[in-house]
Amino acid sequence: MEQLTTINDLKQVLAGEYQKAIVNYFGDQKKAMKFLSGVVSAVQRNPKLLECSGTSVINSFMTMAQLELMPSDVSGEAYVIPYKGQAQFQLGYQGLVTLFYRAGAKSITAEIVRKKDKFNYTNGVIKHSPDFFADDRGPAIGAYVIVELQAGGKVSKVMKKDDIVGIGKKFSKSFKTDYTPWKEANDPELWMWKKTVLKQAAKLVPKNETIFKAIAEDNKESNVANRMEKAKEESKSLAMGNFVKDENKKDKTEAKPAEGDQELNYEPTN
Repeated sequence: MEQLTTINDLKQVLAGEYQKAIVNYFGDQKKAMKFLSGVVSAVQRNPKLLECSGTSVINSFMTMAQLELMPSDVSGEAYVIPYKGQAQFQLGYQGLVTLFYRAGAKSITAEIVRKKDKFNYTNGVIKHSPDFFADDRGPAIGAYVIVELQAGGKVSKVMKKDDIVGIGKKFSKSFKTDYTPWKEANDPELWMWKKTVLKQAAKLVPKNETIFKAIAEDNKESNVANRMEKAKEESKSLAMGNFVKDENKKDKTEAKPAEGDQELNYEPTN
């Protein structure tokens, strides 16, 4: 795909087969049109996306459409952010909440804990008594979520600031960029903190295919995905290198293996 250098370029690309696919994902013409308007608005708000690979921009927004999430900074469901010439899909806290409710969560509570709050966590039971009207509750020191399930029971997860921010520093490729939602200036309500804790809580609730897919796509923004991809490539290179060595050995020996030897059965890795 050619570079999308203007908003009109973006509109022309989306007006073709992509528009039909988006209508199919949402199953509703009005929702699809709202999504497309959201895409244009998102790129207008962040023109750096027009400097990214056109394919990465379209693929990121199509991932969003597949999950039936809206590209809106207002809703906070999902974002597409630029990083080193590539556009990247990033799941927002509200998007993850939406998917949890679709999967059957009865209620979700997520709060930031501040230094002057009264907070206690014992044997999975959270007691939090913040003074929301205080002039100064102190700096944020952690966050927690409580997910109540339709089938009964609750799942809770508590994390301290160092662990939450540590995940961002370690795994988010865009952590240090101007556009990252990890910056408190971009995220004064600390939704990324809540999202991080909710993602960890997802490991404790019954598995849902859509939530799993959304988190997997979100993790592609992380350095973990880079390391996994690099490991796959190294594995492929190693397998091919061993194959070449074995082929060279065959050239120097008889075509038929000596008695007692085993023939090498090579199957290329996918």
